[in-house]
Amino acid sequence: MNYLKKSKHLWMIPLYGIFYMVSFMLVERSDVKIHIIHSLADDKIPFCPYFIIPYVMWYFFLIGTVVYFVLFCPGKKEYYQYIGTLAVGMTLFILVSYVYPNGQNLRPDLTGESGIFISAVRFLYKIDTPTNIFPSIHVFNSVASCVALFQNERCRKNKVFTAAQTVLTVSIIMATMFLKQHCVSDVMTALILNILCYQLFYRVIPARQEKLAEVFTRKEILTVPNLLSLIRLGLAILFLGICERHGMRGNRPALTMIILAAAATDFLDGRIARSFNQISRIGRLLDPLADKAMQAVMLACLISRYPLVKLVMILFVIKETYMLVVGWKVIMETDATGEAQWHGKLNTAVTYVVVMILTAGVRLPYSTANVLIGACAVCMTMSFVMYGAEFREALERKNGLMGPKYRRNLSGRDWI
Repeated sequence: MNYLKKSKHLWMIPLYGIFYMVSFMLVERSDVKIHIIHSLADDKIPFCPYFIIPYVMWYFFLIGTVVYFVLFCPGKKEYYQYIGTLAVGMTLFILVSYVYPNGQNLRPDLTGESGIFISAVRFLYKIDTPTNIFPSIHVFNSVASCVALFQNERCRKNKVFTAAQTVLTVSIIMATMFLKQHCVSDVMTALILNILCYQLFYRVIPARQEKLAEVFTRKEILTVPNLLSLIRLGLAILFLGICERHGMRGNRPALTMIILAAAATDFLDGRIARSFNQISRIGRLLDPLADKAMQAVMLACLISRYPLVKLVMILFVIKETYMLVVGWKVIMETDATGEAQWHGKLNTAVTYVVVMILTAGVRLPYSTANVLIGACAVCMTMSFVMYGAEFREALERKNGLMGPKYRRNLSGRDWI
């Protein structure tokens, strides 16, 4: 019993393993349209069956690294860094596979070929479909394991082991391309994801551990508004997945329900936070993130149906980029809280209504649809301009460039 209490952190491995395998099987078995990934560099890489050796060794490398950090690594910190990296990468892989079903057609025809290595590759092709390859989990997990072992002092002191596992990692990366299991873009994306995860788990979190411990408390995280924001973020992923995998036609009722549910969570989370004093620093980030994700997804899914939405999407990106950069500066340099204003809420409401009309009903004439899309663009532009004026006013007052008269700041309090 004492061992189970001391080792409760180890339960995340089988629990996440079950979640990942179930999710992967559901994504793999879905009969959907596949986006083919291909680049000119893929055609320049020859097929080499001998790379089946390092490709298969990936399984032993990954399992061995996990076992080492579970049983032989005394510090929990390195264990959490490694497992956290794997979990982030593999979860993102599942999400990408869901919202963007992908595959490749690079595999050569092995008919008439013989040999033990060819037979092994043929068996690999039989059990592993050329779908859901982006980003490459083989590459990501290999590099994550290599980095984790190198960060471990005991492993790093063994020069032979360090050299061997580095060579193995490079060989696995090359094997994914020379066996035509992955495209160059799969590999490069996985490496970029490795860099981001390394910065997060091995640089940012350790350097700000005390500050993060103050923010990520149970009281800050476990609130109803945060749960509603997470639900809205999940609804955005679900909406995009349905549109990409199955299209809008035939799924309008489901998409309409998702829009209504997202609008309801957007309406409730802020009111619950203020009414029950559940305002948190995490919520201040999570709520707008979920809002923008849902709006971006809804607009993006309408582009193929109504081309004018492209202009609204461009305006949306410009507006939100400005809000992120300048708004963050205002919050950091002034006493503004950055709460949404009435014009921002109006913009959100109009966006939801317009998207729901264009999604739920029959296909409208382009003239009617363009009027609705134009109304959405007008509200977005108005909100953009008014936020810009308020931000400029806040910065000018902070710098003492405005006269002593009453104005309202972003949080709704009067300035003198």
